[in-house]
Amino acid sequence: MADGDSIWTYKASVALAIVVAIIYLVPTLVLSWQTFIKYRSWFFLCVLIGSALEVGGYIARAVSAKRVSDIPPYAVSSTLIIIAPVFIAAGNYLLIGRLIRAVLEADKHRVFGIPARLITKTFVGFDILSFLIQASGSGIASSGNWAGNEAKIGTNVLIGGLGTQVATFVWFLAIVMRFWQHTKKDVRGDAPADWFRVLQAIWVSSCLILVRSIYRVIEFALGIDGYPFRHEWIFYVFEALPMLPAISVFCFVHPAKYIGSHGGLGKKRTIEEGATELAESSDSRDGLGNRV
Repeated sequence: MADGDSIWTYKASVALAIVVAIIYLVPTLVLSWQTFIKYRSWFFLCVLIGSALEVGGYIARAVSAKRVSDIPPYAVSSTLIIIAPVFIAAGNYLLIGRLIRAVLEADKHRVFGIPARLITKTFVGFDILSFLIQASGSGIASSGNWAGNEAKIGTNVLIGGLGTQVATFVWFLAIVMRFWQHTKKDVRGDAPADWFRVLQAIWVSSCLILVRSIYRVIEFALGIDGYPFRHEWIFYVFEALPMLPAISVFCFVHPAKYIGSHGGLGKKRTIEEGATELAESSDSRDGLGNRV
């Protein structure tokens, strides 16, 4: 159990937080070398930033576990560990958008009505909305010191934000599945040879992020007196453990190795995509310039 003046609801392990921070440092350093030096693939910075935030989050957690009554390190740890998966998810959004444009014919770049070039912006927008809802809920609950009616209202808002995040990710996985179905018959002749390896990495990373997101919903749904909030092992099994391979998979399957340092996009593909969009726009109008 935690000390009486501790912010923690259990006795947090300093050693375990340090070990996890060191473990996360390994893929962070590998991705740094691959992204900045080996492939010079600036488009993949999102995942690297997310990995670095995980390292910072667990370092702050180790400090907080040592200084159990200090709010700043606890707040920094919680914030970084919550924000980090958002960057990993953004990396997956970016990758699937680029993969669609690199692999499918230009007239197949819309998936469920969303143009491939807008997939990243669309889902990052929903993630930001989810984060703002979570922050609002946390603010409401903490205004009453996580007690009373404010805690109940704030927790419900927070769960709503987490639920939005889960729903968004399920929608994203549906787009990934739809893209995979298209690749059975609509792959362009000059598609990168090993593009499917990148798709597999996206699947692995995305499914693990979804597991972590579902855990967070359950954690807050059960409340501060629930089992997850009272036992540290739950946090490490369902937060730290899934996110590690969600990041590390890209050390083994770095996208730039398979789809190029520009993420599968080049001048030719950009021109083709623009021409296709122009044609679609023209087809939607009649000879007088009016929409039909």
